[in-house]
Amino acid sequence: MPNALLQVQNITVRFGGITALDGVSFDVAPGTIAGLIGPNGAGKTTLFNCLSRLYTFSEGHILFEGTPLTATPPHGIAALGIGRTFQNLALFRTMSVRHNVMLGGHSRTSSGFLSNALRLPHVRREEQRLGLHADQVIALLDLQSVSETPVADLPFGTAKRVELARALVSQPKLLLLDEPAGGLNHEEVEGLLLLLRRIRDELKLTILLVEHHMNLVMRVSDQVIALDFGRKIADGTPADVQANADVIRAYLGVEA
Repeated sequence: MPNALLQVQNITVRFGGITALDGVSFDVAPGTIAGLIGPNGAGKTTLFNCLSRLYTFSEGHILFEGTPLTATPPHGIAALGIGRTFQNLALFRTMSVRHNVMLGGHSRTSSGFLSNALRLPHVRREEQRLGLHADQVIALLDLQSVSETPVADLPFGTAKRVELARALVSQPKLLLLDEPAGGLNHEEVEGLLLLLRRIRDELKLTILLVEHHMNLVMRVSDQVIALDFGRKIADGTPADVQANADVIRAYLGVEA
């Protein structure tokens, strides 16, 4: 795909004698919401971990804005422009919402350990800019009323939005969402659908989400990629993928 933001090319991952991903390829265009689906064990999380540089792939290439992802060390992925949330919340529960969100922006700061320890003037200016940006993201996700509340005191659905805010404050170009609807009730899922569209449009993001909530995926996505047993079995519009015989067989075990 010309001008694709993300290009996954023939990615293969093996763990001992097990092939978790087998020659998976797809492109994601800028400004797209893409859904990655598949039964349990299909390889979705493995692929996400390759995109985050948590796993090393055996074969293939991943290009982000045309540059191989392996050219960037794992700790540099956020600064490169890739943000991520996790299926299990990875927040600091005793810290406030605002402090948790601000932590997500430190990949974009330039001050080192010594200058932070000495609280040099440029460090204070960076912290002020980061605080203002965190407040803007908090407002976008409607978290102002709980900004100073410890995360431990929040309902689960609100805590999920805090983790999303923390990923957004790093100003990613590509946002990886791992089961964003997991544990949410029907009303919260509807709110998430509207929120994903809004942050895509307002922040000019590209979103790739792994999700088991099929209704959400098919309604919010421009593109859907389906995996089964580590192989890609479909890639196209939600309507095309829903009608794909291999996808139906993977989920239901029957022919279309």
